[in-house]
Amino acid sequence: MSKPMRVLFVCLGNICRSPLAEIIVHGQAGKKDLSGQFIFASAGTGDWHVGGLADARSAQTAAQHGLDLSGHRAQQITANKVSNWDWFVAMDDDNRSNLLAMGVPKNRLLMMRQFETNSDMTLDVPDPYYGGADGFEDAYQMLSDNADDLLDYLLEQGA
Repeated sequence: MSKPMRVLFVCLGNICRSPLAEIIVHGQAGKKDLSGQFIFASAGTGDWHVGGLADARSAQTAAQHGLDLSGHRAQQITANKVSNWDWFVAMDDDNRSNLLAMGVPKNRLLMMRQFETNSDMTLDVPDPYYGGADGFEDAYQMLSDNADDLLDYLLEQGA
């Protein structure tokens, strides 16, 4: 790849799932010596938390796995920013629909869990915001379990 591939992880408010996805996938890319091939960021489709920190429960879950979300500041993806990104990775079907409505091309839009092989399951990473700490750990595990397959797919697309 001549220039880094720009990948945006997207959820609703950019304080729970997408910051976790960003930091997990970034970490996996680093372990594979691929960091220079990607630019990772995250954003929400809504503007409620713009400028705010990651949810404390997300930050705590990340810390329990050796990751640091203290530098995260929530941002919003809008239609006028779509061209800044090569790939969009949605956390759930609502996020996917919102991105399509903003003009994100279908062929540049992925679901975080789309590479899982169990066809009977949903592709959503459930939003843990209104639940307890277990939901954040569940989200972490789903994101972590899918990070390598996502990276492999993106590398294939950039080749």
